[in-house]
Amino acid sequence: MLFGSWQVYYVYGFMLLVFVILLIVTICVTIVGTYFLLNAENYHWQWTSFFSAASTALYVYLYSIYYYHVKTKMSGFFQTSFYFGYTLMFCLGLGILCGAIGYVGSTLFVRRIYRNIKCD
Repeated sequence: MLFGSWQVYYVYGFMLLVFVILLIVTICVTIVGTYFLLNAENYHWQWTSFFSAASTALYVYLYSIYYYHVKTKMSGFFQTSFYFGYTLMFCLGLGILCGAIGYVGSTLFVRRIYRNIKCD
């Protein structure tokens, strides 16, 4: 049996699917937020789109605090500092990633809707 020892791992495909869903939801939420800002005649949408998308990282960090206190049995200075240090680095990376994706999605949306406007 040549292929009998091969195992199929579904974790990576599932993780890719969850990542794609995260990107799609992030873009859609920032586009809706940008639309409401522009509809209210507030044209300072850039940082709002970035921070509304990056707020996902704040939720993940707050959940990690809950998870640490309720689910884990960690104690001691080094375990706590490593847990929260690595979680903070992950959340900063996630915030920058989601914020950049949200900003790019909002920028493409704004350019698309203002492409055909003519000033007389």
